[in-house]
Amino acid sequence: MGKERTKGEKEIRAANAETLKFYKGVVSFTLIAYAIVRWFFGFSWFHIFMSLSAGATLSLTYGSMSSAANGGTDLNMEGGVTDYMKDVILVTAGVTLLSLISDYCWYLWLVIPLFALAKLWTSVIKPWIFAPAPDQPEQEQQQGPRKGMRQTKQRKQAAPVGGAPMSAFNIR
Repeated sequence: MGKERTKGEKEIRAANAETLKFYKGVVSFTLIAYAIVRWFFGFSWFHIFMSLSAGATLSLTYGSMSSAANGGTDLNMEGGVTDYMKDVILVTAGVTLLSLISDYCWYLWLVIPLFALAKLWTSVIKPWIFAPAPDQPEQEQQQGPRKGMRQTKQRKQAAPVGGAPMSAFNIR
């Protein structure tokens, strides 16, 4: 078994260009199709607001992906942040197109923050809250209370009777 071949910079740039081209097509098609259908079948302030929200989400997410690609990130790498960006674009595009059928389809857009909360819970919050306490060495556990009592007893014995601290310069 040899070493697994890694992608070179040129291959990553070419793959990123193809990925960006695909997602640019998805974003463009979604926004144009939504605008045309809403133009012919009517729209309300709700439709304008939601289309602007979807357009902003699609544009900002695509822009972030483009910036990541220009920085040298492999957009096709499994398990990276760009995977989530691609998912946001696809879910937003799907919800936008489905909302042409019914306005209730906009509720499907809630799957993005719900997934983010689930990921945050399973990856960060739950392990932090339910983490086991760090183990103490056996010696410390056995000597802990006794050692503390001994130290307290030694401090009481070392304290002067009058309450003033003893010093080498105290002369009586």
